[in-house]
Amino acid sequence: MRFIICDLITGTVLDEAPLVIAEDLTRQLKGVGEGKFFAPFFDGEGRLYKSRYWEKLIVPWKSLILVTDEDGRIIWHGIPNSTATPGINGQEIPCRTVEEYLLRRYMPTAEFLDVDQANIFAAMINAANVNGIGLEVDAPLTGVILERLYQDAENTRIGDRLTELSNASPGFDWMIDIQWADAAQSRVRKIARMRPTMGNRTTTPEHAFISGVNITDATPETRWGQGDAATLVTAVGDGEGESRLISAPGIDTIREAAGWPRLEERRNFSGVDSEETIAAHMARMKQAFFGGQTLVTLEAKIPGDGDYYTGPADLTLGDTAQVNVRVGQDPVDLDEFAIELDAVWPVIGYSLSQDMKTWKPTLADLTGGDIGASG
Repeated sequence: MRFIICDLITGTVLDEAPLVIAEDLTRQLKGVGEGKFFAPFFDGEGRLYKSRYWEKLIVPWKSLILVTDEDGRIIWHGIPNSTATPGINGQEIPCRTVEEYLLRRYMPTAEFLDVDQANIFAAMINAANVNGIGLEVDAPLTGVILERLYQDAENTRIGDRLTELSNASPGFDWMIDIQWADAAQSRVRKIARMRPTMGNRTTTPEHAFISGVNITDATPETRWGQGDAATLVTAVGDGEGESRLISAPGIDTIREAAGWPRLEERRNFSGVDSEETIAAHMARMKQAFFGGQTLVTLEAKIPGDGDYYTGPADLTLGDTAQVNVRVGQDPVDLDEFAIELDAVWPVIGYSLSQDMKTWKPTLADLTGGDIGASG
């Protein structure tokens, strides 16, 4: 892997640095990833680096660090949040992905009447571009027409408004993509993208994660934390006080009868003013929250020369992938496994491991659909 330093605003490549991944570097769809680098003062032979010009270029909120493979394909990006020297051997550099910038800007007053959600997304990005970092917008019209009123006095960050907007039914996916601007790889573009569903969603995907081929471990997870699961759900629409539109409660009678205590979740859906629409939102919430959120995080090999399996540079967040997991084989009954999964799920995030030889894609069963903004 290579570690390249760019100017955050212009995207111009400034230098390459001998960094080390100190904590896993994460990315996620519709959210902010994070990670930490270590910049050593000494080379592999224990000699002090004589020229460390790159150290002066790593400046919090002025620099952009890229991680690429040996072919120059960008697989992670991060903005330094701080620099610290915990000892005599080097410097720690915690970073967050470029999506974090939208949480450092506030949404100005804006009113949208019968406007495509793609144009509202674009307006949010353009608001962040005032004295900003030069984000481009890739947001084709979706045909979803919304009404929104935002007030500067509400002191709400653009990233939070974007999360609320993207979770309002039917919703959309978004991310900030970093791409090379030229063949010489001398500058990058920062592109804010949105689609109804990001990536290539297909039942016959080109990406595959298979035990014994590129999977070394798997961690299935069913999340029952706050915001992940409930036995009673309620969708809330527009209005104030007694006039506020609220759905009938959706109750997981099966699990409550089986001994689960009542766990409640309410979600707000802006721009909703009809009983039919709010009921449809509640139905989607039932699918999403009853039984918890099902995920699987895989530990997979990063492909080397001559390997043809999927690596982090090969996919777009949101792409579906075939997952064929069989780990923990019974030593006697060879057909029995502790963990077994055969499914086609979208990749919603991933992390790059410190050893730089493995990565951890996270895939999710998204049959529950959109679940709104937490209230």
